[in-house]
Amino acid sequence: MVHSLLILSLLSAPPPTEKPIKPLPSLAKEPKVDGVLKDLAPAAELKLPKPAKEGTAIVAKAAFFKDTLYLSVEPKDDAFNEHDQLEVTLYFPESGTTSRGFTYRYGKEGVRAPGDEAGSPPFTQKLLKAAVKEGDKGPAFELAFPARTLPRFQAFKQLAVSICLEYQDVDVSGQEPVKTITCPTGEMIGGPTRLPDELRKNLKLAPANDVEGIEARPTGWVGYSKLHYPTWVVGDAEFTPESLGELIAFDNAIDPESVALPIPRKLVLGDNRPLFTMLTGKNPYSKDACNPSNELRMAMYVVKGNVASRVLEWPAATCGLGRAMRFELEAESGQLLIGYTNGQTARFVWSSDHFERSELGAR
Repeated sequence: MVHSLLILSLLSAPPPTEKPIKPLPSLAKEPKVDGVLKDLAPAAELKLPKPAKEGTAIVAKAAFFKDTLYLSVEPKDDAFNEHDQLEVTLYFPESGTTSRGFTYRYGKEGVRAPGDEAGSPPFTQKLLKAAVKEGDKGPAFELAFPARTLPRFQAFKQLAVSICLEYQDVDVSGQEPVKTITCPTGEMIGGPTRLPDELRKNLKLAPANDVEGIEARPTGWVGYSKLHYPTWVVGDAEFTPESLGELIAFDNAIDPESVALPIPRKLVLGDNRPLFTMLTGKNPYSKDACNPSNELRMAMYVVKGNVASRVLEWPAATCGLGRAMRFELEAESGQLLIGYTNGQTARFVWSSDHFERSELGAR
């Protein structure tokens, strides 16, 4: 009894209060990314560790304008050449346990191709802006990160972000670089900095209450719940079943016909809102024998224009259930039936804003 009361107490306890972080300054006008750092004069200087070796140092500043993060980075390097490299890693630590940081690379020519561990999707490379200007004491990097180049960020919490730099100074080709690292433990000195809350406002993002982190896509945004699945989506244009699947899952969305499943791409609720179904996973029936480690799963989203919310996630094909071959939606009652080849029928009923499993008449 005491154990149960303790669990209930923990579940009902309010979330811990965030320690407020002073946001980066917002610039009055958009900077020109040309390597001349005058227009970033109001930027805040990042707190960096003392140089590990004599003659190595970095000065870095950050500021914000509308929906873009701007950085100026000045490494000490009196022999700047084409082998030298700057890496910038961005990460929002409170955006969910499955979120990850993005790493971008820069050199004498500007933006460089990412490494294997960059973490960022390919489309972000085309959106980056950078300019490099050489000086007597070293290069000046002026970098711009538009919103869609940022990794997954917080939906409601303050936008705490870690900005980590690594400069590799290679004076002779083939020689081991001298590295200057600003986050030697993986964390910024003194903790993360913060982007202004106007980022979400300027992007006109109004996520559902169960969204924890928001992640960019080439044609929209995906909101992830605390259980780490896509639960809310907003697109640049009205959704079709195909465009919704592509936005959420990129190339991982599966055409039901390709796996011989008669899953309807579109159903209609009693209030005339469409339901689009997206299929992902691995087909357990791709060979003669069923592979129990594979399964296909379907996710249903209720759609209104360019906004979609997840209302059901359920198996589409497993070795235990078989294949989902029958779909019936009674628009007036909101009852959804999904029948499988092993004879079982999963029953659901519409409840306000999602489908709930109903055991009534289940078999």
